[in-house]
Amino acid sequence: MNKMNEVTIGAPMIERAIARSRIYALLAMGFRYPEEYIYRQFADGTYADTIAGAFNVCAVDLLGNFEAHIAPRMLVTVSCQELESEYLSAFETNLPKPSVSLYESSHHPQGSKSALLLELKGFYRHFGLAIAEEDCGLDDSIVAELEFMHFLTAKQAQGEEGMLDKAPYLRAQRDFLGRHLAIWLPALWTAVDAKLDQPFYKALSELASGFVAHEVEEVRREIDLLG
Repeated sequence: MNKMNEVTIGAPMIERAIARSRIYALLAMGFRYPEEYIYRQFADGTYADTIAGAFNVCAVDLLGNFEAHIAPRMLVTVSCQELESEYLSAFETNLPKPSVSLYESSHHPQGSKSALLLELKGFYRHFGLAIAEEDCGLDDSIVAELEFMHFLTAKQAQGEEGMLDKAPYLRAQRDFLGRHLAIWLPALWTAVDAKLDQPFYKALSELASGFVAHEVEEVRREIDLLG
């Protein structure tokens, strides 16, 4: 009987951690250069539908706003080539107008860039991770930081299954969100909303900022349950 109670109580926590991890992975993909395989998911609605499905598991209170106000703007109607061009203009080339940086060091309100990068490397190395060569080794990119949270939440899911101790991964989530993503994603959203025209990236930035703010409370609550 006790065994069955443990399974009944634990299964939803596993599902929530997996859904949270999926959202971080999807957010990271959204901020990547939109190659054909990524573009197809934006254009056919799969991307937004998958996020909605994950919200339905781990963040039901965000689902209504997402479906009503964010998801409709995430259905890409331009061609893949046009979206690639818009991405480059929005985030890289500074043409025809200044681009928005996707790096924390451009938005972080305090401290030096070298200290910031050193701290980020410390987080990654503590868990045996490093930024891949193809990602230019930029530790403070939004893609790198979101993928790190994807990793931490995936490890938490393993902990929920009893495969390892989840506590270090939850505490790392709390510290990483509080010291990094929760600090600079609102500034990124503000910059994107003010400077860009592409509705997909406006919606994506709003989604990322809102989800991370929700996550700060979610992680705090889960750490409190550890006792």
